[in-house]
Amino acid sequence: MHTIEPDVERPDHELVEAFEEIPSTIVSDVTGNIGLTMDAGLRPAYDGVEMAGTAVTVKAAPGDNLIIHKAITMTEPGDVLIIDCDGYTDTGHVGELMCTSCQANGLAGLVIDGAYRDSREIAEMEFPVYGRGVNPQGPLKQDPGSINVTVSVGGVSVDPGDIVIGDDDGLAVIPREGAEEVLERAHEKLSAEDSVREEVLDGEYLYELNGYDELFENLTIVGPEDSIQ
Repeated sequence: MHTIEPDVERPDHELVEAFEEIPSTIVSDVTGNIGLTMDAGLRPAYDGVEMAGTAVTVKAAPGDNLIIHKAITMTEPGDVLIIDCDGYTDTGHVGELMCTSCQANGLAGLVIDGAYRDSREIAEMEFPVYGRGVNPQGPLKQDPGSINVTVSVGGVSVDPGDIVIGDDDGLAVIPREGAEEVLERAHEKLSAEDSVREEVLDGEYLYELNGYDELFENLTIVGPEDSIQ
C-alpha cells in the first residue's frame, strides 16, 4: 500500500536551528543511547558536513526513485529528506541534479539508506548528503512508494517532523516531541564538558574525574597466572 501524506507537523524553525551547534555525540549521550543514532554505514559525501533539519520521510522501492522526485516537490526550506531504500546499494537512487534541486529549494540535507551517485559533484557543491554507498547505476521510475510515513533508516525509526542532525561522526534523530528537553540537556552536557576539559588540560585524568577508578576497583582482575593451561 502506498501513502502520500502532504502535511508535516514541523517543530519551530528556531528550535531546529539551535541543534546546528549540537554534535551528534552529545545527542547520543543525553538521550541515553536509546537507539537514536544511525549506524556507521551511513557516511557523509564530504568531510566537514554540518546538518540540522526537519525530517520529510520517504519509503522508496529499492532501485526506483520516482517517489523521491515527488517528495522533493513536497518539502519546505530547512527540511531533510530521509529516504528508506532498504539499504539497497546496487543503484544510485539520487544524483547531482536531484541534490541541486534540493539545495536550490532550501533543503538542509538528504539521508538515504541506499546508494547515491555523482559523488564528486555532490561533494563539490557541499550539499549535506549521507548514504550507505555510491553506485553509478541509474534507477527505475515505476514504483510510487510512500511519503511522510514512519521509516527505518540506519537502524533508527524516523517519523516526519523529527529533527535530524549530522556531522562527521554520523547522524542522530531527535523525536519532535521532547526536542526542547533534549536541547536543554545537550547544552548542560556541553557546559559540563567545558569544565572537565579545563581540568584535563591541568593534568587530571578522566579515569579519576569520572569515577572510573571506583568501577575498576570493583572488577575481578584476572592475571596470567589465572589462565587455563
